[in-house]
Amino acid sequence: MSGAESGRLRRAASSVVLTRRGIGFVVAAVVSFVLAPALSLPALLSVTGLLLGLVVLSSVFVFVGHSRVRIERSFTPQVLPPGALTRATVRVTNLSSLPCLEAHWEDRLPHGVTGDAAGMLPALGGSHSSSSRVSFTYALQGLRRGRYDIGPLQVNVHDPFGLVFRRHSFGDQEPLTVLPRRVDLPPIAPRGATDDGATRPAPHSVGVGDDDIIARSYLPGDALKRIHWKATAHRSELMVRQEEQQTTPRAAVVLDCDPATQGTARDRGGRWEYSTPFEWCVVAAASIAAHLVKAGYVVAVQSSGRGVDRLVAEGQDTLEDALVDLAVVEAEDTDAGGRVAAERATYVVLGRVTLARAQHWATALSSSRAVLALVERGTSAEALDLLDGARWRVVSYAPGDDLTDLWSRFDGATSHAQG
Repeated sequence: MSGAESGRLRRAASSVVLTRRGIGFVVAAVVSFVLAPALSLPALLSVTGLLLGLVVLSSVFVFVGHSRVRIERSFTPQVLPPGALTRATVRVTNLSSLPCLEAHWEDRLPHGVTGDAAGMLPALGGSHSSSSRVSFTYALQGLRRGRYDIGPLQVNVHDPFGLVFRRHSFGDQEPLTVLPRRVDLPPIAPRGATDDGATRPAPHSVGVGDDDIIARSYLPGDALKRIHWKATAHRSELMVRQEEQQTTPRAAVVLDCDPATQGTARDRGGRWEYSTPFEWCVVAAASIAAHLVKAGYVVAVQSSGRGVDRLVAEGQDTLEDALVDLAVVEAEDTDAGGRVAAERATYVVLGRVTLARAQHWATALSSSRAVLALVERGTSAEALDLLDGARWRVVSYAPGDDLTDLWSRFDGATSHAQG
């Protein structure tokens, strides 16, 4: 027997657990065995054998049977906002020709998701019977953003006498995504971004009315039906109609994931420690992106690392795609700021930046026409002066501040506005 096979056998054997009744049987067997010679009652040895035999047979029963089960799990919906409920549906199919007894089940839930994920699994018939399959549902609630693996299904299979049970793990884990929290933001017209439409909706009607039509001189090949007679009479030369080409406004939302500026570091397990400032920044980025998309913008949603890089537009990515990326984004040592979209209006959400980090962002976004930044309070005066010199519109925040109020300060905000 190979080492791997012996290891699996040991793990399987350790999964067999005595119930309180089974422990009582073992204790009674030991007492009978001790009292038999002391009381000169050989019949107690038979009692000992009977009690231990039942425990052994029950252990063999749960060990060799009831282990061929298929688990299918689905969520409705599979992506949900924080605090919302989803329904988990679990389908259990007995693949063994032997029936399965009633058992207790429990779905393993990670921290960040809560729900009543436990119950009784009814008895199942053999694989060839009509009662070999059962399904059940339970409610789950996502508490905070992230992608969580639900499962595997833990099933405790008992023997008919209730002396032992075996802990089984069935099925694979299924992912459940909880989106970041979003805040509804009011329409504003940020100073410096109004040439791009700021947060005004994109035009949906082009070529309707005289405001959308301009006239130009006639060129050979122009259709006669396009002649603008009013402009021709006014200019005393042939003029033709030309619809003004209006474009959908564009903007970028950029999240700084630098661990130093977001106040996080890796723990002993190599995972990033929880950071309240970073979580606030994720909420801000998600809220701004959702607001701009709702206003009709083509929005590039990006992070300083490689975790988020979406273009929310018709035929491209959806807002949900961007929010799913923001749901799982983490701090990153790698900086991909050189590929940040240079849109006319760029909204950047930063942590507590140093002078060097401020210089990095001023260079990375130098081609943007207007940069509106949320910067954590406590950022050095030198860094703020540098951003001010780059003609950024800066609003300072503290984690926990009302995002709606901070957002409104972009409406004609001055540099270094304080919360």
